[in-house]
Amino acid sequence: MLYAAYGSNLLAAQMAARCPGALRAGSLLLPGFRLVMNRFASAVPDASARLPVGLWRVTEAHLAALDRFEGPHAYERRSVPLPEGGEAWIYLEIAHRPPPPAPDYVARCRAGTLEFGLPTAALEAALAAIGWAGEGGAAGGAGRGRG
Repeated sequence: MLYAAYGSNLLAAQMAARCPGALRAGSLLLPGFRLVMNRFASAVPDASARLPVGLWRVTEAHLAALDRFEGPHAYERRSVPLPEGGEAWIYLEIAHRPPPPAPDYVARCRAGTLEFGLPTAALEAALAAIGWAGEGGAAGGAGRGRG
């Protein structure tokens, strides 16, 4: 089965720690979702958008681990159809945690996006929308998050 990752779960080192043995299975632009940045990345429904995702081939044990990491009260796992057929699991935020994100979290999101060879425009737009001011955090102060 496939897991459609965005945010810091694109980063190979993070996924290796959370889901040992998960394999990269490609990347795509998932229609119907837009990336937003709160304290952590989130995908929100938007019929006009496409969300850059990395696909991981995962097992039931991996999904159980992701359920724990993503938290039953923070993100909800849902199945989404893929553009060329099939489906993947994705996590959608259900508990709004306001920005800013921690600088190290943003760095992991950027690194994972680049590792998958995905376009960075969606991530940079999500950061700009919250007034992200670079490595120091959002405009008006540095962010602290669990990452």
